[in-house]
Amino acid sequence: MIRVRKLSEEPGVPEAESGAQGVNSIDLVLKRTDLKAFSSRVLRIEPGGHTAFHSHVREHIAMVLSGRCRVETRDTFQEIRGGMVVTIPSNEGHRFVNPGNDRLALLVLNFFTEEEPKPAEGPKPEGP
Repeated sequence: MIRVRKLSEEPGVPEAESGAQGVNSIDLVLKRTDLKAFSSRVLRIEPGGHTAFHSHVREHIAMVLSGRCRVETRDTFQEIRGGMVVTIPSNEGHRFVNPGNDRLALLVLNFFTEEEPKPAEGPKPEGP
């Protein structure tokens, strides 16, 4: 059975990483035990907001769904817009910034290695 979700109606989760500002995240893959090396989410970043500057061993591929995104690394920055894709290699320090006046929606695909386990997806159910 197919499942349709309207992301604009999902509250998402505020990004808790220190240094992030105005970032909300929605996991696209809600529960899959067979996808051990992949995850995907949509980051919604408010005008002037940004993720924390960070690096990790996983590779990102990110596509702007709407708005503008400035991708900053230690040495450079690149602005991308709707329909454009950026690849961030493993261990490259980076952050995503919304330099525009509208909310940025960024589809982020994560490709994990065995060196860095994928974070848990969503809250754990309570109870026995």
